Amino acid sequence: MPTAEAADLALAKTRKPVKRLTQADVGLLLKYHAEGLTQTEIAKRIGCTQPIVGRWLADLTDSTETAKAYLRGQALKMSQDIVKQGRPADKVATLKGLSVLADQQQSSVTVIVGGTGQVNIGVVTSTVSPDMHRLSDDVGSDNG
Repeated sequence: MPTAEAADLALAKTRKPVKRLTQADVGLLLKYHAEGLTQTEIAKRIGCTQPIVGRWLADLTDSTETAKAYLRGQALKMSQDIVKQGRPADKVATLKGLSVLADQQQSSVTVIVGGTGQVNIGVVTSTVSPDMHRLSDDVGSDNG
């Protein structure tokens, strides 16, 4: 009984190289890539060219970590642009996103007056990072 690989190779020999891949072809492409086949081997098996395999793999590769690294690298420039041109809400959101400014937290204290009545007193606390002053000096300076 022929193996699945032998059947794929036989099918590839009967097909001309194609420019468009079917969903089934893309599924096989991903399967073969996961098995460690080279792009050339994958192309031969599914009946297309190596550049087509390369383009599909590039399109299907998760680039989230690369995007995060790029955005982290641009954080200071983006922050400077927001400080110069942004709305106050943008500035606050940026400071919160960089953990320079925290949301206000509310808590209450219960005071018992005369043994029967209760009065709730709201207490608002805010957390500001010690780096906030340094950041505002750096971002606000004309030296950079």
